[in-house]
Amino acid sequence: MSRIIKSLLVLSLTTGFIACSSDDNSSSDGDNNTGGNETENVERYVIAASSLEHEGVADYLLTVEDIESGSVNLSNNGIEQDGAYRYYLTTKNKFYSLLYGQGNPGAVTVYTLNNKGKLVKGNDFVTETVQVYGAMNNDFVMWKVPRSGVEIAPWYIVNTDSDHIVSQGIINTVELANNGERAHFSGLTQIGNKLLAPYFSMRGISGDVWGTSFANTAWVAVYDYPSMNLDKVITSDKSSYIGAYFKNGLFQDEKGDGYAFSSANVLGGKGELISTNPSGILKIDGKTLEFDDKYFWDIEKATSGYFVSGLVYAGKGKFIARLENDKLNNSSNVIKYASLDVYTKTYKWIEGLPETIKDLGFSDKSNLSLMDGKTVYVGVTTDQGSFVYKMDAETATATKGIKLEGGTITAISKLSSK
Repeated sequence: MSRIIKSLLVLSLTTGFIACSSDDNSSSDGDNNTGGNETENVERYVIAASSLEHEGVADYLLTVEDIESGSVNLSNNGIEQDGAYRYYLTTKNKFYSLLYGQGNPGAVTVYTLNNKGKLVKGNDFVTETVQVYGAMNNDFVMWKVPRSGVEIAPWYIVNTDSDHIVSQGIINTVELANNGERAHFSGLTQIGNKLLAPYFSMRGISGDVWGTSFANTAWVAVYDYPSMNLDKVITSDKSSYIGAYFKNGLFQDEKGDGYAFSSANVLGGKGELISTNPSGILKIDGKTLEFDDKYFWDIEKATSGYFVSGLVYAGKGKFIARLENDKLNNSSNVIKYASLDVYTKTYKWIEGLPETIKDLGFSDKSNLSLMDGKTVYVGVTTDQGSFVYKMDAETATATKGIKLEGGTITAISKLSSK
């Protein structure tokens, strides 16, 4: 399972998506003076980017008014983050920067936007380094998931009003799996008033940490919130586990149902493919919180051999998907992007992306979706530089936007001053 570990490193390095404007080129740490008209609402895009000049250092956060045109230079701009690896969450109009501290504690820094369009640094707090995080009601939840050694997965609830940890607890991953292996969470999603946490089963023992005897099952743990008491575990044998290491694969639509992707690309200890079910989209009924046995979209069959390796929800049942055609990840692997409509089970290949892409930051939290049924902004890096591309899920097109000079775009978000 070395490819899963590699995916974490790539995602950790590509977790921020940064942009900058000429009227906001300096760090605004401690700038709490909003000034101007207190009733005015200002909106800015927040882009996190890594520097080309200083490799191996933390991302920089910048702000821009427009990401669909123009350019911005990373040099002498933005707010430098502490630590080499950062990942981000925007919820309740706040921007949370989380440090991935490897085996060390991970600091969390909170930013808001003032009505001058500048990021204002708020509270700092320290937790364990976490691998799973997501919004729930007025909170966000963080989860540390062990790969080996201890069986306990600590969780933390952060209130977004106070920006403090208000509750914490532990989950025994061996007891949850209940099959002799460990439950390893890939993400968390709110559906109704419950927290749903997809997980995959892994042995977690020396020499075979990522190995499993259960490659053809999808699991989701359903928790009451905020008590975090386990309500039930639901399963499906139509594909394989949901999401991936550090990649949430479950999304709630506007109707209250859940849609999830499975790559079904589980490898054995010798690099052989051990999952035999097809990659596809599964559905969870929002009323019963059970897998819908009548729904499964076999993506491999629909696309003549491609499997889903990532999704971003665009709203109204439409997703932007990353698709690959070689589950063994050989040099011949072809990566494509498509618009998927899970209601009609139809897809269109995205047109307009550059032919040669060095990196395309693609996960549920490293891109910005306007949730309008079509618009998703992603960072695309080529030999010509790093750009924001606007992907349209309705027309299946990609349009080049702002260029980042001197850095690589890793994530993007949007904030308003109110």
